[in-house]
Amino acid sequence: MKTEKEYLIPFHGLSHGHHQFVYKIENEFFESFEYFENEKGSLRVDLNIIKEPALLDLHFIISGNMDMVCDRCLGKLRQPVGGEFRLIVKFGKTYAEESDEVVILPVAQTSLDVKQYIYEYINLLLPVKRVHENPDDCDSEMIHQLENYSKHATDPRWDALKNIKLNK
Repeated sequence: MKTEKEYLIPFHGLSHGHHQFVYKIENEFFESFEYFENEKGSLRVDLNIIKEPALLDLHFIISGNMDMVCDRCLGKLRQPVGGEFRLIVKFGKTYAEESDEVVILPVAQTSLDVKQYIYEYINLLLPVKRVHENPDDCDSEMIHQLENYSKHATDPRWDALKNIKLNK
C-alpha cells in the first residue's frame, strides 16, 4: 500500500528540466477517499514534470481499468479508462486556483501532493452513463426481472385518466 508521502513531489530538490514519476493505482488508493463509489480499479499514472525557474508544468497520463456497476443490469462492468491532463503550478504569496489548469503555491512550500489531483482526474475520465457496451453482456435474469416489474407497476391514481376521450 502506498503511503501518503509517495504522492508528495519534492519539487524544491528537483533540478531544472524533465522528471518522470510513475504511480500504480490500485484498490487501496480509492479506499482512502470517503465518497468514491467505485472502489476497485487498476490504473497507471505517468506524471511528467518540467521544472522551470518560475513554474512547474505537470502532465498526467492515466490508463487502466475501473470495475463498476452497470446502470442497466447492476452487473459487474470493467470500464477502460484513459486520458491526459495538464497542471501548471506557479509560485506566489498565497495558495490560489486561477483556473482548472493553473494553481499558485506559496513560495515557501517545498512539495506538492498530487494524490487529490490524480483522484479528480480519474473521476473526470469516468463515463456518466455506465452500461455494458453490448446489451447482450448485461445480466439477462436482472433485465427480465426489471421488465416484469415495469409492466406491472402502475400508479392507480392515473388509471382514471386512461378513460378520458379528447375531441380533436
